[in-house]
Formats: sequence, structure tokens, C-alpha cells
Amino acid sequence: MHIIARPSINAAAQRHPRARPWLATWWRVASKSRWTRLADVRLAYHDADEVGQCLVFNVCKNDFRLICRVTYANRWTDGTLLVKHFLTHSEYNKNKWCKDCTPPEDKA
Repeated sequence: MHIIARPSINAAAQRHPRARPWLATWWRVASKSRWTRLADVRLAYHDADEVGQCLVFNVCKNDFRLICRVTYANRWTDGTLLVKHFLTHSEYNKNKWCKDCTPPEDKA
């Protein structure tokens, strides 16, 4: 998967040092993967969820959430993950991030 953007991951690791090892491992795993569907993602991240056009990863036993816009791999591309948010559990529960995961035609 092509991942955009490393600075977002670095900033999250800086803000939340406890998540740093998880983020480093996620970057290594995701960048070497070629996910074509949610089932592929769940081979590495069992509790990952799909919300609209995003993947939501539970981080550090649900203390944090990593939210990435996803374009799955296909015969022409290896797929793309666009890092949108790294949130604490309480920030995630406010659902302000959801607007970034809806297709443009669904935004009202």
C-alpha cells in the first residue's frame, strides 16, 4: 500500500509516545501489504473496521484510533492509505471524523 503521509504518523507518535511502537509496526506492515478488501486487512489487524471509505484501526487496546481513507489495491494499483486522523478514544467517540469517510456525493 502507498501511505500518505508519514508526517501525520510522526506527529501522532510525538503526541502519544505510548502509541509509537504500534505506529512504527503499522507503517512497516501496511506499506508492505497489498490489501484488496477488508478481509485482507483483518489478516494483520483483526479488529480493523471499514466506515464508509475509511479503515479504522484500534490502537493500544482501543485507547486510540487510526483512521485512514482507503483505496484498495486492484490489478492496476497497489492501493493507497491516506492518514486522516489519529484520535484518542474520547475524541473518536465525538464522531467528528466521520465526514472525512463519506463519498463526496453523500455529503449534504
